[in-house]
Amino acid sequence: MSGRLLVVTYFFPPVGGVGVQRTLKYVTYLPRWGWEPVVIAPGDPAFPVRDPSLVPTLAPGLEVHRTASLEPGRLPTAAARLLSRRSGSAGAVSADLTASSAQGSLPLKVLRKISVVWNRIWAVLLFPEGAIAWVPFAVRAGRKAHRRRPVDVIYSSSSPISTHVAAGLIKRSTGLPWVADFRDPWVGNPFAAPLSRPKRWMQRRMERWIVARADRVIVAVDAMRVQFAGRYPDMADKFVHIPNGYDRADLVGIEPAPPPTPGGFHLLYAGSLYRPRELEAFLLGVERLLARRPDLRARLKVDFIGRVNDPNAKAAAEFDKPGRLAGVVGFEGFMPRPRALARMAGADALLQLMPDMPGAEIFVGGKLSEYLAFDRPILAVMPRGEGRALVEGLPTGITADVEPGSVADALERLLDHTPAPAPADPAGRFDRVNLAGELARELDRVTAGAAL
Repeated sequence: MSGRLLVVTYFFPPVGGVGVQRTLKYVTYLPRWGWEPVVIAPGDPAFPVRDPSLVPTLAPGLEVHRTASLEPGRLPTAAARLLSRRSGSAGAVSADLTASSAQGSLPLKVLRKISVVWNRIWAVLLFPEGAIAWVPFAVRAGRKAHRRRPVDVIYSSSSPISTHVAAGLIKRSTGLPWVADFRDPWVGNPFAAPLSRPKRWMQRRMERWIVARADRVIVAVDAMRVQFAGRYPDMADKFVHIPNGYDRADLVGIEPAPPPTPGGFHLLYAGSLYRPRELEAFLLGVERLLARRPDLRARLKVDFIGRVNDPNAKAAAEFDKPGRLAGVVGFEGFMPRPRALARMAGADALLQLMPDMPGAEIFVGGKLSEYLAFDRPILAVMPRGEGRALVEGLPTGITADVEPGSVADALERLLDHTPAPAPADPAGRFDRVNLAGELARELDRVTAGAAL
C-alpha cells in the first residue's frame, strides 16, 4: 500500500440505503489504487434503516472502528426495534420510524408520533444535527487509530455534516491533509427543513470553516462544484467533481426477478420517497394516460420499492382505489439490497423522480447512477439540469417534465416505442472502480502537497 486513509463516515454497513454506497464503494476499491482505508463509524447510529446483507460485502481484514454515540434520535429507534422484536416482526431490516411500513401495530404508531416530536425538539437544540453528539467519539477513535498506526490522509463524507466537523477536528490535532466529500449540498439545499436566521448564519460559517480547512472538497454533482467556486472564488481550485456511479460486481449472482404481470410492462422505482409533489404529478400522469388508453391498464405495472414517509403514503393511498390506480401501482417498502437489485434487473424500465422546485436542478440522485448498470430504459421525471441531461444523453433515456400531461406523453412513448437495451456507459465513466481511481489521484495530490 502507498498510503493509509482514515475514512470518517456516518453511513456504513450494516446501515442501509443509497447513502451508504458512495463511501462503501470507495472503501472497497481504493486498495486497487494503493490506498488502505481505516473506517471510523458509529456502532449504533440513529438512522433507523439496517441492511445486514451489506456486511458480507466488506473486504476481509478491513479495519473498522465502531464508536459509541449519544445521539438523541437513537432512543425512539431503539424502542422501535424492541417493539418489533416483541411483536415478532423483526427481520433483516430494523423498524423504520420514518417509513409508512412502521405503521403496523398501535404501539409503533404511538411511538412514531412521539418520535416526530422528540426529533423536532432536538433539531432545535442541536446544530448542525443530532449526529453532532457522535463527533467526540469519532474524533477520539480517529486520533487513537492514527497513534496506533499512522494514516496519511483523512476523508469524510456528508451528510450528516457532522462527519466533516469530526474530520476537521482530527486534522487540527494531527496536521494530516483532509479531503471532504459532499454527496449533497448543505447551504441552500432546497429539500432541507427551513432554518432560523441565526442557524443560517451558523451554517454559512461552518461551511466556510470546512472549505477553508479541507485540502480538497469533492462533490457528487458538477453544479455543486460551480456553486462552491462561486461562493469561495479564492479557493476555487479546491473543488473537484467525482460523480456517483454503479458497481457491476453487485450484479454477479443476481437473478432477475420474474415480472409481476407476465407479458406486461414493468416500470420500477427503487429508492426512498421524500416529497409527495413529484409522486402526485407522476401518478396523475399515469391516470391521465390510462384514461385515454384503457388498453394499457392490463399491461402496465408500476412498483415502488424503498422507504415511504407519511406524506407520500397518504398520496399513494388516494390513488390506490378502484377506478383510479389500484392494481396498477404498488408500494413495497424498503428491502435488502440483493432483492432490490434483482427487482431492478427484472424490470422493463426504471423510473427516476425529482421535484420541480428552485434548486432541484443541481440534484442527480444516487439511484440514477446505479440504474446505468442495468442498461435498461430509464424514464426520468425531473426538471432540466445535470440529471436530466444525463438521461437525455442515453440511448435508452426518456424524460418528462414534472407535470401530469408531460408524464402521460413520455410514458406512452416508453410503452409504444420501448428502447432496446443498450450500453448506458460504454466508456465506464460511472464505474465505481474508475471513480475510486479518481479519488485515489486526489489523495495522491494532497499527500504530495503536504509532503512539500
